[in-house]
Amino acid sequence: METSAHDRSTIEKYLATARERLRALRDVFDAGGAEVGALRVAVASVLGALDDAHAIVADPREVQRVACPHCGYRVMPGATLCLSCWRKLTPTKTS
Repeated sequence: METSAHDRSTIEKYLATARERLRALRDVFDAGGAEVGALRVAVASVLGALDDAHAIVADPREVQRVACPHCGYRVMPGATLCLSCWRKLTPTKTS
């Protein structure tokens, strides 16, 4: 699959976001004593940003997926259950 300049720019934006979120995650670890919930959210945030970048390259249908708020796994917006962590989800409204 060939990527356009627009796709490349979008991918670079998502990767920059992922780098920022990884730095924030590093800061959470450096601070010590972080709660498991805070770490889980930080990791899900990083994974979501990386998944967004990958989705553009891998399969255009993946762009419509959203990150599970609990584990970061990419699910369809209408999903009511995450296929990774098996937690119940509230379907996301699409425009």
